[in-house]
Order: sequence, then C-alpha cells, then structure tokens
Amino acid sequence: MDRVLRRPLLLAAGCALVFGLVLLTAYVSARGRWLDGAGLAGFVDLQSPWVEDLTTRLAGLGNAVPVGLAGAMLAAVAIARGRPRLAAGVLLLLAATSVSSQVLKVVLAHPRYSESIPAGGHVASEAFPSGHATAAMSLALGAVLVAPRHLRPAAALLGATFAVAVGFSVVSLGWHFPSDVVGGYLLATGWALLLVTALRRAPRPERRPRQRTAISRRTATPIELGLAATAVAALALVALAAIQLHGTPDFTRDHAGFLAVAAATATAALALPAGVAATLRRT
Repeated sequence: MDRVLRRPLLLAAGCALVFGLVLLTAYVSARGRWLDGAGLAGFVDLQSPWVEDLTTRLAGLGNAVPVGLAGAMLAAVAIARGRPRLAAGVLLLLAATSVSSQVLKVVLAHPRYSESIPAGGHVASEAFPSGHATAAMSLALGAVLVAPRHLRPAAALLGATFAVAVGFSVVSLGWHFPSDVVGGYLLATGWALLLVTALRRAPRPERRPRQRTAISRRTATPIELGLAATAVAALALVALAAIQLHGTPDFTRDHAGFLAVAAATATAALALPAGVAATLRRT
C-alpha cells in the first residue's frame, strides 16, 4: 500500500486501540475509575451560578442543530474553494461520528460506580463516548480538513480550543466522566483519518514539487510550537481557575487527580487536530 494511504490508516487504527484502552481503564481498572471520579468531582466542584450558565451554553454548542449549521458552513467553505468532494466528506464525517457515538453508547452501556459520581453528577450508564465531545472534535477536524494548507495550524488550534470548551463543560455539568470525553475525541479522529484515506485515493490535480515543499516547511513550526504553547496555557488556566474560584491553593493540592485528568484531556484535544493537520501536510 502507498505510504500516503498507509499513514492515516495506521493512525486510525491507533485511535481505535487507544479508544479501547481508555474504555477498559474507565470500566475495569480501579485506578482508572478513581481518576475518572476525581476528574469528575473536580470539574463539578468548579461550578457556581455564572460558571454553570457558561458551561451550559458551551455544552449546547455540541447539540444537533448548532453542529449541523456549523457543518453546513464548513461544507460551503469547501465548495467555495472548489472542493465539492471534501464538502461531502465533511458532512459524511459529522453523520458517521454522530451515528456511531450513539450506537456505541448503547453497545457499551455500563453502570458507573456510585462512589465515583460526586454530588451534582448524574452520569447515565449510556455515556461512553460523549456525543457532545465527539461532535465538537468532528467540527474541529472538519475545519482542519477544509482550511487551506497555510491556515491548518490556526484551524487546528481554534478547533481544539472549541473541543476543550465543550468537553470540559459536559464534565463540569456532571453529564460525563472525563474518559467519555476522551473517547469521543478519539472516535471523531479515527473517522476523520479514514476520510483522509478515502479522499487521497480519489484522483486529484498534481502540484508542482517546489510549491508543495515550500508549504510544508512553512507550516511545520506553527503546528508544533502552537500545540505546545496552547497545552501549557490550558493547564495553567485550569490551575488558576481552580485557585481563583475556591479562594485557596488547598484546592490544587486536594485535587491533584482532577488537575492531572484535566491536563490529559486538554492535551488529547490539542494533540489530535494538530496530528491530523500534520498528517495532511505529509503528502
């Protein structure tokens, strides 16, 4: 198989493997259940009247109507760029991730341990993976696919920020464990990589090697530096928010598990779109 096609297929398989590992950790491992519960408890503890209003609005962006409208806008951008197959692919991506996330919720339904769900949390047995997180990451990856090459780093960072906002919100509201959110991110990324493979199999105009090489050099550094800077900023904001909202650094010490889970979730949300953007760059 051609290397250009093999790379996204291998990465999609990797997403499926990590998805399974996250599922097993959240359902079977005692340590994993503890971390999941600590993460959920920490996010729920951040709630206050204005935080709840903000997170409710952000979580609503992962509902069907906003996602559908955003997907139509991405398809319109692709058509305006003369890429009708890409427009159809983005809409197919949103449909596939939406249907598969709902099917997997039923197939993977599992009652969560009551001691892992803090007061204010109401996680249903049909929660893995999070549909809202899946939809948010699907839009983020759709933006990466639709964006011109020189704008893909910015699209990856903005899309990842959107996915983090929606993912953190559904956990803060007590709807999902952090593992549900990470599972949704991985599901969306796996589908996006399969879409990349399908699009690459289709014939397309040949570009001059000099133009392709120059673009590759120009986009490599922003992806890597932007990802690292945003990951550090996300972790710092989580820690500062925890201290500010509770008025004491004791919260940080008492919620080490929460901070670790929040950092891991944010890093996953940032790394996956950047990884897809880097894969698209390696033609």
